[in-house]
Amino acid sequence: MQKYDEIIKLLKVPEIVKPFLNIIYTEDDLEIVAAIKEGTLSAADIEVSIEMLNSAYKDSVVDKILDNDLIKYKVSPLTVRLDNLASFQKEQWHKIDAEARKKIADWLFSEYLEGKKVKSVKELTENASKIVPLNIVIDFVKEVNRDIYVIPCDCKAITEDCNSDKNVCMSMGSGLNTSSDRGHGTKLDTEAAVELLKHADKEGLIHTIEENAICNCCSCCCYPLRASKELGLKGKWPAVSYVIEVAGDSCVNCGICVKRCPQNVFSKGEKIVKADISKCVGCGVCVSICPKKALHLEKL
Repeated sequence: MQKYDEIIKLLKVPEIVKPFLNIIYTEDDLEIVAAIKEGTLSAADIEVSIEMLNSAYKDSVVDKILDNDLIKYKVSPLTVRLDNLASFQKEQWHKIDAEARKKIADWLFSEYLEGKKVKSVKELTENASKIVPLNIVIDFVKEVNRDIYVIPCDCKAITEDCNSDKNVCMSMGSGLNTSSDRGHGTKLDTEAAVELLKHADKEGLIHTIEENAICNCCSCCCYPLRASKELGLKGKWPAVSYVIEVAGDSCVNCGICVKRCPQNVFSKGEKIVKADISKCVGCGVCVSICPKKALHLEKL
């Protein structure tokens, strides 16, 4: 471990991660990290093969920076490297035992949460990501003029708390340091993107439109949804625009929505289901499965 001391200090590696550095980084990766340190260097300055550098960029060991039309490189944060490892290198990620992965996942979420705590409510809620029902996100996909790529959901890949489909999230754009520019993801045309959204909806996943992504996630793994509860920002971040209403004259109290809802909004009543709208995030995954069409979303 002594040979890693400089790397550990540079990357601020926590104790739980230290035993697994040789899994997280290759020897080539560590050579590049040691060369760049806290600076930004061109490929020529780093003095490694372009193949090594391209591999390190693909694996989020380094990020790119455009400096006066010249691409330079800096070391990616450990959190970014671990996100990439869990999302795109599952076999390598699973070389870390399950108990340690859980502890690393908890640390990653705590780091994410701390990053949100230092921001003001205004910073978090301005241009906030928005939870939307299926029809709204489909309209968005049809209208947005950006490349769309399907990628694994990093929240699910890291947290591993459910069996929901992981390969359902979408990144938008292909600029520097995006997953597509690093060589990940499959490009989708509009029709394929719509079909993927419908599939995610059938899985009961919540659709969130973000600045550069469409997240189709679950309440047990999703970082923003979990952080929102921790910070007391539910409804504000991610933004909620709809709330569920139950048509009492149509509801037959079958309880399908009770099992379906990821936010535990519903409970069975004597004659119709009860809805605790304080828990509702307006995702609409209950609406499509109601056999009596007794549920509908009301715009806030």
